[in-house]
Amino acid sequence: MFVKNPEYFLAIVKERSISKAADRLYLSQPYLSQYLAKLEANLGVTLLDRSHTPLHLTAAGELFHAYLERQGYLDRQLESDLQQLQEKKRQQLHIGVSTWRGSTLLPDILPRFAAKYPDVQVVLHEAPVPQLGNLAASSVTDFCLMHTPGNLTDLSYELVMHERILLISHKDHPLVQGLDSPCSAPLPFGDLRQLEHERLMMLPEDWRLSRLLYNTFNVQNVEPVNILTTTNNTTAINLVAENMGFTFLPESGIHRTPYMDRLSFFTVGDPPLTCPMAVVYKKNSFLSPATRAFIALIKDFYRQFDRGSALSDT
Repeated sequence: MFVKNPEYFLAIVKERSISKAADRLYLSQPYLSQYLAKLEANLGVTLLDRSHTPLHLTAAGELFHAYLERQGYLDRQLESDLQQLQEKKRQQLHIGVSTWRGSTLLPDILPRFAAKYPDVQVVLHEAPVPQLGNLAASSVTDFCLMHTPGNLTDLSYELVMHERILLISHKDHPLVQGLDSPCSAPLPFGDLRQLEHERLMMLPEDWRLSRLLYNTFNVQNVEPVNILTTTNNTTAINLVAENMGFTFLPESGIHRTPYMDRLSFFTVGDPPLTCPMAVVYKKNSFLSPATRAFIALIKDFYRQFDRGSALSDT
């Protein structure tokens, strides 16, 4: 289907107003209104419900909008592939991931992927967790690996696993001294109120994992008074290894720490607390065979850590 000036309709949807879209496009409002009326006449459907302010898409409008976004992505993908072919450039795969997640996952995944797709160049976009969804929504990345985002307006996701969140302590801390609780077989910690006056290394409050943990604190009437906030899980676990307090980390990345012999690990809650991890990408985007292969490797690797949905952040 050939659609003339699809950017006009996309601008109306983005602004949810014909007048604002006209200003953005440097067009007159009557001209843009005529464009929309002609487009709807040609398609034989009503695309926008004009009885609402701001404008709402009809069911047909939703389908048409998804089609245009998907077509636009395919056009950009074709242009990129043709340019790479002409310039004999390697295909690129853009992956978004947090610094800690990348450091614990990629050493296990990238060698296997490179062996199968030696001509594909992996471009890593490391960013704080709250920014990853924006990278996916703006098509900077082909996909991001992250906890499922709260806002899915422009995003789609594929669930990879529900992974346990483990409480980590130094083996010599008085609260856990004498307990044999390795990462491979963690014991339940019990009453979290024991941690109220202990130093807790936590991620920022607006990060998904912290929101889940603070909600757990509220449910169990826990009021921590000594919180050290860090954006780096490596900082947190290194401090725990020096017996400077406790931290909470997703189970799957812990095997990369060099301090396993110093640490004890515990599940939180009954059933154990888990958090959903997903592959996130722009809605209606095109995923190349190489992208699909990388995602398949991620799912295969993380299968060993999938704890189902016993108690998850839903």
